Amino acid sequence: METSKFGAHGEVKASFDPRQNILFIDLIGPFNLEFMSRYETVVGAQRAKIESPCWASLVNVNGLGLAPMAATTSAHDIVDKAEVKGLIATAIILNETEGLELQKKFWTRLYTGSSLPFSFFSNKEDALAWLQQHIDSCEQTTKAGRLA
Repeated sequence: METSKFGAHGEVKASFDPRQNILFIDLIGPFNLEFMSRYETVVGAQRAKIESPCWASLVNVNGLGLAPMAATTSAHDIVDKAEVKGLIATAIILNETEGLELQKKFWTRLYTGSSLPFSFFSNKEDALAWLQQHIDSCEQTTKAGRLA
């Protein structure tokens, strides 16, 4: 990924909960292209620890969850890597109400072209329930495949 002389704009924290099989990602935007390298370093380190074939992510976005087009292209690659590693669904909580529809369009663009189910939520409880349904379904399918 090519970067420029600019510093990264945006913040990222990530942690994987193996009991829930959920990767929790906390973001503060807006983001720039340089941020994508930081994102991949932080989130990639957590993904490397995941051993489950059925895991999901909950992305909690504070601030404006937007980035320029070059960063969007980079984010497509990140989504592809996560899918290869076993990501089965992503729930997105957008906490900034300003420009909410524009933010939803941006995040939808990130997942366009992937087969990954994703959805927007206004609270963590609903997001976790939706993710759990996807994880349970994947685990049942995986278990049935092993028994066959």
